[in-house]
Amino acid sequence: PLSVSQPLTDINVLLGQPGTFNLTCDAFPAPKVSWFFNDTELKNSSKHKIEAKQNIFSLTVNKCDHPDVGTYRAHIDNGIDHTKQTAKLHVGVKPKVEAAKPANDQTCVIGQDTQISWKFSGLE
Repeated sequence: PLSVSQPLTDINVLLGQPGTFNLTCDAFPAPKVSWFFNDTELKNSSKHKIEAKQNIFSLTVNKCDHPDVGTYRAHIDNGIDHTKQTAKLHVGVKPKVEAAKPANDQTCVIGQDTQISWKFSGLE
């Protein structure tokens, strides 16, 4: 029988960085793992790196971008039994904070209120 001792988990990566899904599966005979993104089977390419080392199976999505966001599925089959695991990839953008004018050009009177404006941008 198949035994998944480390299931897939959702991952969060920054835009342009790689994201890696890992799962650990013990089975005899050794299983074959096929990877899918939104029901399309993935193959080794410059975008996707599929690896199997002993009982650890991994999929790396290189240079993650917004079109890579979604559900990834591993189909595990050893000819006797089969199962599947799913997880989500989320891509975020580093937040950017800018002062409306240089912070060191601000003046205020001690004991009085002052106002500082900031511009914040980024995707969660």
